[in-house]
Amino acid sequence: MKDLPRVVFDCNVLLQAVAREKSVAAKCLNLAESSLIQLFVSREVLTEVEDVLNRPEIREHFPDLSDEIVGAFLKRLPKLSMLIRLVPKEFSYSRDEEDEPYINLAVAAGADFIISRDRDLLDLMTGHTNECKEFRQRFRSLRVVEPAEFLKLVNISL
Repeated sequence: MKDLPRVVFDCNVLLQAVAREKSVAAKCLNLAESSLIQLFVSREVLTEVEDVLNRPEIREHFPDLSDEIVGAFLKRLPKLSMLIRLVPKEFSYSRDEEDEPYINLAVAAGADFIISRDRDLLDLMTGHTNECKEFRQRFRSLRVVEPAEFLKLVNISL
């Protein structure tokens, strides 16, 4: 049996997955719900997701994002993911320190992918800065990809 892809979603992908049920991000989340991928989270990621989903400006932008939907998602997310309790700081990213928890979670989980639309994270794969080069050198098996690319790479359609 082939090992399931090990994956970390950044906060914005999780936000889009819950806010737009027909989105590509939601399709990615459905893979975790169907046990076709292994999704990893940390306490820090769960806290950020809860914070973002409860921000007034996010609720205003996504009017269908009710308290009930957010509450149900926040209960569901830990059940469909594996919690990594200890996430050591393996990589520093001065370009966007807010991305470090996702990078370090992926490293701690032995993830194959970080799923993101964040340009700072995506640039780790192609950027020419020393940090980007160091990332690719140290974490050769970890790829940062957009949700649509991830679906193509894992060749699973829902």
